[in-house]
Amino acid sequence: MRLAKRTASPVPLYFKVMMQIRDKVLSGTWGYGYRIPGEIELARQLGVSVITIRQALAHLCQERLLTREWRKGTFVSWRGPLKKSVQLEVETEDLAPVDAEGTSFKVLNLENVEPTGELSRDFGLSASEKVRKIERIRLAHRRPLAYVISYLPSRIAARLQIKGMKTIPLSTVIERSLGIRISNVKHVVEAKLSDDEVSAHLDIPPGSPVLYVERDHFYKKRLIMRTAGFYRSDLFRYELKLKLKKVGAVVSA
Repeated sequence: MRLAKRTASPVPLYFKVMMQIRDKVLSGTWGYGYRIPGEIELARQLGVSVITIRQALAHLCQERLLTREWRKGTFVSWRGPLKKSVQLEVETEDLAPVDAEGTSFKVLNLENVEPTGELSRDFGLSASEKVRKIERIRLAHRRPLAYVISYLPSRIAARLQIKGMKTIPLSTVIERSLGIRISNVKHVVEAKLSDDEVSAHLDIPPGSPVLYVERDHFYKKRLIMRTAGFYRSDLFRYELKLKLKKVGAVVSA
């Protein structure tokens, strides 16, 4: 939950902290009555000052998301609606690349890293296994469209053909390299404000609105890749076609 390195950003640092904490409350990660970490611990986790943490918490208390109790701590007081996911089922054949013409990829980084507890659990990794972290910029007619971070078990990543990563989606590289067909993809889409790192990669001012798309790719119910993509909202729109199942007509006498 650490913030990106700070540069000259028009977005106040306390606001970035506030949005991160706010998201944990409204997503239900920190439920009603939960005692959040103390100011010093939050400052350590996010790499900011205690003063910045206090500013963020003060605004969240004004929004009635949090309440502070003397000598006890800060607690989640929000009992309102939480963010919900809309479940949409789409055939994987329809998950075609967006505007494939003029699209290319710039590979920024390829490295094996220690998985987080969440990644280790979701990938079903052994204690010694690592994951391959792949950072790429998706270009549309030579302009940055998206900054995408992908994670794969290292045993799968070792079989991929790196050459193809510059021209086609990584999911296609996996299918061709492993001789498989991805069976289904889970999407999570939400709006976010770009931090300094994302802004630098996408060539946009810090604090610009971006579309965040997280995808889990499965093969026979086994997670084989997780990606997190930050898309420029001025160059990208998310279009989804839904096919309705044909239902036989009911004829009344």
